[in-house]
Amino acid sequence: MKRERFFKEFGTVSSETVEPKLSLKLAALAFAMFEADIFNSLSFMRAATALRSNKQFEHFNPAETLNKVLWYLEEHLRLALSWTEDEIYWAAICVEFLSASLSELPEEFAESQSEQLEAISFLVTVANRIESLLERTTDTAGGAELEAVLDIFDEHLKEMRPHLPPDFLPAKLLLVEGQTEAILVPLFAQISGFEFSDYQILMISGGGANQVTKRFLSYRESTNLPIACLLDGDAESQFEIISQHMQNTDLLFSLPSGEFEDTFEITRLVQLLNRYLQSMTGENAPSLVEFQPLKKEQFPPEIKRTQVLNKIWREKSLGDFDKVEFAEFVAQTIKTKGDVPFDFSAMIEAMEEKWGDSP
Repeated sequence: MKRERFFKEFGTVSSETVEPKLSLKLAALAFAMFEADIFNSLSFMRAATALRSNKQFEHFNPAETLNKVLWYLEEHLRLALSWTEDEIYWAAICVEFLSASLSELPEEFAESQSEQLEAISFLVTVANRIESLLERTTDTAGGAELEAVLDIFDEHLKEMRPHLPPDFLPAKLLLVEGQTEAILVPLFAQISGFEFSDYQILMISGGGANQVTKRFLSYRESTNLPIACLLDGDAESQFEIISQHMQNTDLLFSLPSGEFEDTFEITRLVQLLNRYLQSMTGENAPSLVEFQPLKKEQFPPEIKRTQVLNKIWREKSLGDFDKVEFAEFVAQTIKTKGDVPFDFSAMIEAMEEKWGDSP
């Protein structure tokens, strides 16, 4: 619901555009109604305030737009579902502009906008299924019953979830500190039989413990989604802040051993590091210096492993140890559940126990 993204993608529909099909409007309405389960009233208030301040929408009439779709729609949302005026406004915006954008997609869209294609294709397919329903229905109110439309959207969402972008109507959020966790955690979960896409889990890399905390507080204020946070072991103050604002569906994890390099059993870590060293190529490859396998005795328990690795890398004229590159190597190397460090296994088991019943 970012303002700039909305204006860019849905706010430039021509005023002379052909009226979208009813099926496209109903698909856009279903999308908005599913968003109402994700975001809370504060989010819709902020979105509606931003949109109303734009001249393009100053004469926009939500009730008129919605009641063209189903004659009772605006009243149903307001009275039967207890929607706020801002939620109703957002639904009408989606019906008017998202449906128009979908109806005006250029033929070359599939080639030029491949990153968005799956989400767009999903909405178009939903509209096509609704179109078939409209052709079969004897409903004289001008459209299919709202419940049937939502059922079509929900059924197709379940079918297509593994193929959709993770930020398309997520059901749960996982916040992690950095790129290394973003690379490894989904893989560890997959190896453990807990596929994030099956449970609509969107993982977001925060860029450090402070950013994870800020994002958590922001999302907790604006969304109804369950949120899990993963912090390094030294983020004690951030852990405390998050724990004070958690809901029953939320989860909070700290790596007791420190950072991701610290979670591996030392023998296994040394094996991975030696394979990583031998695999490196390029100007600074270890082959250009004498290669000596690392030993576990080089990693005293009282010193952080990243400090030891930085020292070793510099001694080999390799610069600083690249955590992200090593994480990518680990992701390509490990294959079995037994390779997943205990701290991450415990985290994934807790996520599966709390979130695994609601894919």
